[in-house]
Amino acid sequence: MQPNGLPRLCRLHLKRDFEGIIRGGIKLQYNGVILWWRSGVCASARPARFAVVVSRKLGPAVVRNRAKRLLREAFRLNRKNILPGTDIIVSPRDGEKLSNVQAAQDALMTLCGRAAILSPSSENRS
Repeated sequence: MQPNGLPRLCRLHLKRDFEGIIRGGIKLQYNGVILWWRSGVCASARPARFAVVVSRKLGPAVVRNRAKRLLREAFRLNRKNILPGTDIIVSPRDGEKLSNVQAAQDALMTLCGRAAILSPSSENRS
């Protein structure tokens, strides 16, 4: 694996995790992006985990894959700023608004700030 990639520990994989976050988590929306999040039971034992869910309504495969890549990169660049043990699912609803990594970062960090899942040290830097 590439040294700059997203580690396996930082990704959500299991169906029960997805269902638990969507059913029991908190949902926020901003600028064409929906975020569901839930704090884990062993918060300090593991890093924040992340997944992107994209509907076919977003557009053809090229558009869907680009949106996923941009959001994953935004999380990868900012995962140290998110509280450990937090599970996050992001779903883009408007691919036009995610034109580059900076737009994806802005949307993701705004949603994380509203959800109060940013670590205190990262809020001081912003």
